[in-house]
Amino acid sequence: DELCHLHSMRLGRLSLLACLATRRASSFVPLNKLATNESIKKLSCRDSTTCRFSSGGSGVDGTVSLKHVGRVEMKAIVEDYEELGREGSGFIVMDVRNPDEINYTGKLSPNTLTVPLPAIMQMNLFELEAKEFEEVCGFAKPMLEETIVFSCAAGIRSVHAANIAAQAGYSNLVNYMGGANEWFSPS
Repeated sequence: DELCHLHSMRLGRLSLLACLATRRASSFVPLNKLATNESIKKLSCRDSTTCRFSSGGSGVDGTVSLKHVGRVEMKAIVEDYEELGREGSGFIVMDVRNPDEINYTGKLSPNTLTVPLPAIMQMNLFELEAKEFEEVCGFAKPMLEETIVFSCAAGIRSVHAANIAAQAGYSNLVNYMGGANEWFSPS
């Protein structure tokens, strides 16, 4: 009886995870418990390409826009990023997948920076001083005016990473909705 109950609970959790993994990032509403700061109260999507985060007042009305992009837009961003670099393109492409996932598929591009979401959350990375951020991550901390492009496997964890960046005052945020699942799948 107890074994059947545990099996049933496990299947329920797996179903929930499968459901979350297949939801589009533009309709995903993160739980406030996952945020590390009380400043983000909600995420309200106005359409399929832009969401607005309530933040500590980064925007004129206290919100920060999160632009969602698909494969075509992401390809253009990555081409600019690879050709012109971080400074020339104005982009920082950051993959928030775990190392085992990246080892399995590879990086989106040679210069894509890897910072797993658990590390971002546990260390509140975007709140660190520049020197400490660089020591932890191995690259210079993004400037507030730079555009951070987040990617993960399916566009869900990247929304969480954007939430955390918004809390720290970043306002130029982009989420690749398809993530590595789309990027590495045949066209």
